Amino acid sequence: MVATTVRAVADVVLAELIERHLQDLAVRKPSPHTLAAYRRDLEGVGRRIAAADGCQVGQLTVAALHRTAMRRAFADWAADHAAASVRRAWSAWNGFFEFLLLEDLVDANPMRAVAQPKSSKGRAKVIAGDDVAGRLLQTAATPDPTARWPWPGRDVTLLATFLVTGLRLSEAVGLDLAAFSGPEGARRLNVVGKGGKARTVPVEPAYEELVAQYLEERAERFPRHRLDDSRSPLFVRADNGERPSRQQVEYWVDKIYRRAGVRNQVPRGALVHALRHTFATSALDHGTDVVELQELLGHSSLDTTRRYLDATAAGLREAIAAHPAQAALKRFAARRA
Repeated sequence: MVATTVRAVADVVLAELIERHLQDLAVRKPSPHTLAAYRRDLEGVGRRIAAADGCQVGQLTVAALHRTAMRRAFADWAADHAAASVRRAWSAWNGFFEFLLLEDLVDANPMRAVAQPKSSKGRAKVIAGDDVAGRLLQTAATPDPTARWPWPGRDVTLLATFLVTGLRLSEAVGLDLAAFSGPEGARRLNVVGKGGKARTVPVEPAYEELVAQYLEERAERFPRHRLDDSRSPLFVRADNGERPSRQQVEYWVDKIYRRAGVRNQVPRGALVHALRHTFATSALDHGTDVVELQELLGHSSLDTTRRYLDATAAGLREAIAAHPAQAALKRFAARRA
């Protein structure tokens, strides 16, 4: 058995090292959701290692994290997790071992010997149908007869935020009133994305007006809310005026899909994220450069943004067909015939 060589700290328990690693990650200001995902993956695989060793996870030490143990644990993890989850866990553990290397706690990273599922090229999960955005906005602006605390003004503003900015769910939920900056007519949203990466997204006057109307309604519903407090959340619940959870926003959006009759057109596993994908492909269809789109979406890699090009193949074909050189080629071919 080939093992990771451990120095004089072989008796340091895994749980302590995980806490130290997460504290180190916290300095980079990741979202709470990201930190929680790291913890789940590290502790989850750790439990598989402990089970194979016949001990409790709290008894695991660095010495138990050898190459064979990691291979075995990930093979077990892959048996009941999707490929994407396995890749995410692999990445979490790879980062964990890199941290241990920097701390001089191990001599090698055993994850380099652990296979991970190949990453298939993701396809954009776009909501199919004509004028989906218009239908969704119209539905959101209509009171929900089944809602206990209907608030169409908030719902249509929230939905518009996803449709015209391409924000992620966590980014929209985390917006504060301070997110808006710039002069009237040239306003922008200041967004904090994955890994604490900041970006700005321009917004148009129509969206500004929608937000202003929503905030007027909010002032009437919750007179004690200080809308001059920049730390106040942009979107709040209708029952208690508090910032909603991501799950609550997903529920609101799902109800709008169902009322608009487009739920079956939303790709599986997308839900709110489908609005981001639809924003991206529509932007490309209407002339946005892929580099500009990368900036708008907050992608760290241009390769991530390029996948949306596949979803706009019809638009690309139309662009090629409309190119002036095509007409010249057709005339040339006609003369030769």
